[in-house]
Amino acid sequence: MRPHRIIVTTALACAFAGAVAQETPSRGTIVEAQLLPRAVKASVQRLALANAASISAPERLASARRLIEAGRASGDPRTLGYAESLLAPWPADDARAPLDALVLRATIEQSRHRFDAARALLDRVLARAPEHSQALLTRAAIAQVRGDYAAANADCVRLRPLNAAVAAICGALTDALTGHNESAATTLRAAAERTAGAVRAWALAALAQVHEQRGERDAAAAAYRASLAADDDLTTRLAYADLLIEQRAWRDAQALLADAPPADGVLLRRWLVERALGGAAPPLATQLKARIDEAVARGELLHAREAALFALEQGDATTALRLARENWAAQREPADLRVLARAARAANDRAALDEVRAWVKRTGLDDTRLRADLQGA
Repeated sequence: MRPHRIIVTTALACAFAGAVAQETPSRGTIVEAQLLPRAVKASVQRLALANAASISAPERLASARRLIEAGRASGDPRTLGYAESLLAPWPADDARAPLDALVLRATIEQSRHRFDAARALLDRVLARAPEHSQALLTRAAIAQVRGDYAAANADCVRLRPLNAAVAAICGALTDALTGHNESAATTLRAAAERTAGAVRAWALAALAQVHEQRGERDAAAAAYRASLAADDDLTTRLAYADLLIEQRAWRDAQALLADAPPADGVLLRRWLVERALGGAAPPLATQLKARIDEAVARGELLHAREAALFALEQGDATTALRLARENWAAQREPADLRVLARAARAANDRAALDEVRAWVKRTGLDDTRLRADLQGA
């Protein structure tokens, strides 16, 4: 079986600014796209101007893949809609659809937090092609986000003969989520030395999070910087910004976010920084609240974690806990658990705190930050 190009799709490297309906870009939207690489803008330009029938199947798949990768890097939500429009000849329920088209559709669904739909597509792909490496990686990533570590580990193991480095990183992520920080760090260091580009960046970003779990902030910062040097990824920028904010390194966080696209997560962190520095915090708060309210009204609040943090920082513990619970029902990463713990502590909700402790006990998650969040609770 021919090897598949790997798109890094774990939660560490897959954050988009929101859901976008399927659309073909108009001439006007091309110039509005934010921070898209020149080659990707060229792809969008061709899509907008070309006769749909003139775009070949390989070009559609390649362009869709580039757009998904660009969205990961820039946070521009329109890339998902553009990518989806390129896949229009192969509906999700088409039994004859190319496997790569189904995997790309699954990646889009994953980015929109429609995890069940994404998993169903990947199951179909792997039933037809059990050694499809991208499908295995994406399915493992979804299982990790949902807290199904046995399923994630099984797919990581299946990746080993297909791509040893990617399989090692995949397995190390599960190790880090289940209390095996030392072995995860060792594996991720080795993987970072053996890889380049986006895969190296992924390994280093994962290593940074392990360092954070262990309370090694300086090492985490160095790993984040190395990751961004290898491949500038919005999710990694936000994770590094969180570290800087926790250290009250406000100017450094401000500089890191200065040219980041205005995704919800970016606006939230800019607001926190500007509030601390006495800058333009009120307009940012107004803008962020309007976005959250609009998403709630549409039933499309994909970033409930950010919304919960926003409510928590504004002193609304009740709303923060409600949103944190909604978020936890959908995805179960350490960052999600920390928000739930902080909101539960602020609301003095013993049941929610017990839920956090039960998860830690069941999974073995070892995170010094979480222990601090629970201290005195």
